[in-house]
Amino acid sequence: MIKNYAILLLLLFGLKNVQAQDIHFSQFMENPLLLSPAYAGMYEGNYRFNLNYKNQWATLGNVYETYAASADFIIFKNYMGLKATGLGISAFQDQAGSSKIKSTRIDLDISQTVYISDNSDLTLGLGISYLDMSANYVGLNWGSQYNGVEFDERIISGESFVGYAEKAFDLSAGLIFRAFDDDLYPLEIGISAFHLARPKTNILGVNRVIPIRVTLNSSKEFNLPNNINLGYKLLVFASIQKRAKEIVVGGLFRKDFGIVSKYTGYYNNINVYLGAYYRVGDAIIPVVKVTIHKKITVGISYDFTLSKLSQASLYRGGPEFAMSYIGPFRPIAVISPKTFD
Repeated sequence: MIKNYAILLLLLFGLKNVQAQDIHFSQFMENPLLLSPAYAGMYEGNYRFNLNYKNQWATLGNVYETYAASADFIIFKNYMGLKATGLGISAFQDQAGSSKIKSTRIDLDISQTVYISDNSDLTLGLGISYLDMSANYVGLNWGSQYNGVEFDERIISGESFVGYAEKAFDLSAGLIFRAFDDDLYPLEIGISAFHLARPKTNILGVNRVIPIRVTLNSSKEFNLPNNINLGYKLLVFASIQKRAKEIVVGGLFRKDFGIVSKYTGYYNNINVYLGAYYRVGDAIIPVVKVTIHKKITVGISYDFTLSKLSQASLYRGGPEFAMSYIGPFRPIAVISPKTFD
């Protein structure tokens, strides 16, 4: 299994990197419905809620803020009591710059899981999205207002654009494969595609079609040899949207405090993760994450810009916060395809 994961890392590193900007969180695994519709209902519990916030490039004078929230549920289980069908809803919004460019997206996702063996499963997810995009051009500076020395707002720009508004529907799909080891940590490999309906935009009088975005993600957690209270987790994310590409790789060290038993399936512990992600060619991202009883998760990260933009941003990208809650808040039996023969 470790060999297979190493091969996956090499394949993803083979992609050339250019940064993509669509839905964008550094802690990409902390709002799974934005990562793939196949993650709807994929957790150990009855229901799940996620919140995310990101603030970027405040040093440039035009803050880029991103918000996201999601909720998902298991609506059908199979005869073994394992998740079969999941349903999720998520909302995303970002706003940037003097023109208040705003993108809002609401997703409705459904997923179906089939169990390949006692320790592996495959999940297909489909999503339908509502998109609302807008901008306000009033008050912007234009090239025609340059007087040879500086911008002069008293000069009439001659531009007739006052704003922009667009609404559209979209489609997405995702596929996730999981294989569990003896410690019940899954190797996850996922692929998803967004903008399958090819929604159109019209910005400054130019008609454009939003290109399809394909993402790949993988993660695997390990215990250290002979110590179930220490471990580490490896994560990989790649996004391709036309000529834009983004690759994020990371690793987190884990320390457990309290009692955990993989045999009884009950948890009474706190897990602390500390590590960093690297967005290839762009930023280094320190991460701290805490989970309580496998039910409450709080994550904090910060992007330190390393690209050419760092000369203007002073190497500062921005903070990001993530929270999730899986209910009910009490130790419950592990729900996974792994048996305990």
